[in-house]
Amino acid sequence: MRPLRGFLRLSWEQESLNLRKAVAEKVAGDMSTSPTIGSPDRGGSSRCRALDLGLGVLIAAVPLVYSGLARASLKWAILGVLVPVISFLWLWGGVGRPFRPLPRLLAPLLALFLVMAVSLFHAINVHYGLQRMAFVLILIFLYLIVAYCHQAARQDLLIGYLLLTLLVVSGLSLCGCATGFLLTSVTPVGMVVRLFGNTNYGAAYLLTVVPLAFAAYLNAPHRVEKGLYGTTVFLSMALLTFLMVRGAWISIWVGLWAVVWVYFRRERGQGTIRDASPRSQIGPLLLVGSAVILALALWPLCMPEAPSVAERVFGTSDPTFGSLQMRLAFWRGTVQLIRDHLWTGIGIGNFALAFVPYRTPVIYRSPTMQIEHPHNEYLNVWAELGPLGVLAFAWLLISVIRLVWALLGRSGVRRGVLAGILGGLAASAAYANLFYVVHAPASAMNVAILLGLLDGMDGEVIQGVKRPTVRLRVLIPALLLMGLLWFQYFLAPLAGEFHYFLAQRDFRDERMDQGLRRLERSLEWNPQSYVAWYRRATALFSQEKYPETIHEAHRALQVHPNLESAYWVIGSAYLKLGEKPKAKAMFLKALDINPHYPHALNNLGIRAVEEGRLAEAEALFLRAAEGLGRGYVSPYVNLANLYESAGHVEAALQMYETAVTIEPNSGSHSYHMARLRALTGDLREAYEPLARAIALDEAWRARAAKESAFTAMRESDSRVRVLLRASTDDR
Repeated sequence: MRPLRGFLRLSWEQESLNLRKAVAEKVAGDMSTSPTIGSPDRGGSSRCRALDLGLGVLIAAVPLVYSGLARASLKWAILGVLVPVISFLWLWGGVGRPFRPLPRLLAPLLALFLVMAVSLFHAINVHYGLQRMAFVLILIFLYLIVAYCHQAARQDLLIGYLLLTLLVVSGLSLCGCATGFLLTSVTPVGMVVRLFGNTNYGAAYLLTVVPLAFAAYLNAPHRVEKGLYGTTVFLSMALLTFLMVRGAWISIWVGLWAVVWVYFRRERGQGTIRDASPRSQIGPLLLVGSAVILALALWPLCMPEAPSVAERVFGTSDPTFGSLQMRLAFWRGTVQLIRDHLWTGIGIGNFALAFVPYRTPVIYRSPTMQIEHPHNEYLNVWAELGPLGVLAFAWLLISVIRLVWALLGRSGVRRGVLAGILGGLAASAAYANLFYVVHAPASAMNVAILLGLLDGMDGEVIQGVKRPTVRLRVLIPALLLMGLLWFQYFLAPLAGEFHYFLAQRDFRDERMDQGLRRLERSLEWNPQSYVAWYRRATALFSQEKYPETIHEAHRALQVHPNLESAYWVIGSAYLKLGEKPKAKAMFLKALDINPHYPHALNNLGIRAVEEGRLAEAEALFLRAAEGLGRGYVSPYVNLANLYESAGHVEAALQMYETAVTIEPNSGSHSYHMARLRALTGDLREAYEPLARAIALDEAWRARAAKESAFTAMRESDSRVRVLLRASTDDR
């Protein structure tokens, strides 16, 4: 047995040695001679197909990035999982042309990225800046992948993925108009909100792809392809018309004009579509025009409760319109922010933290309006990055224009593809005046793809020239460093956001303790989330745990020092603890950050009433009402009580009427409105709100039976006697 065991041991050692030798040779070969970036290896074709598949899945998932159908973490999961896989396939497979010469747009993109890094020295919170830089790094990687996969067949495949996704999304959205198909929505706007999370996101996505589909339709050589691309354009233009996002409705014509200008431009000279054949002129006009006309014809059916088309069109430049007022307020505040940080900027990703002192009552009246960016990409660049960022961004824009111009002057350039790329970029650049196109993942990824396609077209000219290649081992240290940053500033916040989403669901289902535990896990993954800290503070406040509320709100202030609502929560907790001087100090700190903060104004007004300063209290309540608008009832009730105590019954009645409009299901507001109407002698108009108050809460019946204000009504109106009889019988 011993010789057999010795033989087996020797054989096993020999086999292990041979296996280790084979593995070592394979690793050495992979790290030295193969693969090289830009030179397909033995498995390159299969890896290219895997790369195509990965890009296709990524593009198909883009419209769901902000979907209301999916979990809140989907917008990060798509980028955080798919993009690294695609990057690995690209680097390992050696697909495309060599790294040298570098793409023309890479230098300005890297310069912009460098300015972002420098701007972190001026950031309020460096963590948020690094998160934004991680997102930009993903976009640059996506751009590079597309730029180096430049072959015509691969570009056509990528464009096909984009247009197929556009066709499916547009078809599903418009199908929902008539049937509520799939998403149980009866309007295109409702459908696209479910798909994109916001009609602005949907419009930004359409603007980046519709011009590409229009160019593909113009350039299609066969009837089947022309029909497919024409259907895509038709459905997408109809959907964009239904959205009627004003800025997008203007921007799409900029993109389509760019398509027509490039596609019908002569090789030499400045020819226009007028030089084309009549069929070429009429076909595109009929396609786009019929889509718009169809949408307008179906408007009353699909959107019966929406304003008419004429009202929306003429309201585009109406300064009294809500969304335009909001954007003007954002732009004015951003200009002031730029003026106060003219030479340094506030740091990449820190706009939301720095903009709080510049909010106006118009902005506070719309609490759901997102304030992460000023709804203008160009102002955002200047605000966050300063003059250096403006120069780097201008370098990028000029480089794009020069590259397009250079491609237009070359023979053999695929004019249809170039027209679609330029149209999508032009429409996006126009819409960037009214929205943050490059900050929303759905449209930002499409812009990165369009830039990569543009640079890839430039690379076709040099494909026959031998250039040095870059081996994978050179990039391994950079990839490892990027992986560490990826985990810290991308995947960890992703896990935190996932737990935050689950916590919000628990709170909606009134599982408060479970929701608080979820928030603890969220903060373990992402301790820099001031939103999670603040949400914990408000949840603890609802549980009457006021010392814990104060602690959690202070933790939120450590992350976001300008979070005025955190000071308000702390002040409200001190009020519940009976420490009114400390509460007042917190409300004043909130006003130090922003003198327009309405909740602090409202609480300070209550303190002024308690201290007998009625004129000051009235001014504070009026300012609070201006900032809260018709979305919060407290300042109107406070004004009503103040006016009634001062003997101004008519003014108090107006405030209660406003309160009933805001909260029609409040028995208290209806009762006091009826009481004040009775006091002013308007007995007939007092009956309806009194009956509504009793219907909402039977307790008001007994009170009304004793209320002296209703004595005349009880004596003169039989309806009132019947209404209050039950209470009288009980008494």
